[in-house]
Amino acid sequence: MTWLCSSPDPPARPDLPGLALIEVEVSHEETTVVITGELDLTTRPVLAEHLSAVLRTGPRRLVLDMSGTTFMDCGSARLIVSAGRFLPDARRLIIRRPSPPVRRVLGLTGLDADCQIEK
Repeated sequence: MTWLCSSPDPPARPDLPGLALIEVEVSHEETTVVITGELDLTTRPVLAEHLSAVLRTGPRRLVLDMSGTTFMDCGSARLIVSAGRFLPDARRLIIRRPSPPVRRVLGLTGLDADCQIEK
């Protein structure tokens, strides 16, 4: 599944600011959400909607690949980490290969303690 969400005036290409591409890959063992682009006030509602849809499936393991996330605001960081609280059996949310901007926000807010970071 792939979702594209953007600001009110989307740019022509997903590698430009104001656009996020969300792809979901599901296997028996793991659900991976690949987030590319910017996570901010304009893209957060769509991310919330799709994280909710993924969590309703009861994934055994939830991984967010954020290697292509070029920007993340604090509200999006809180949303992502809070999604981990809805995983079954007290499993931890995994953030795979966070980009430097994502790693910085998670570290500054202390939210990196609430998830597992995979390099």
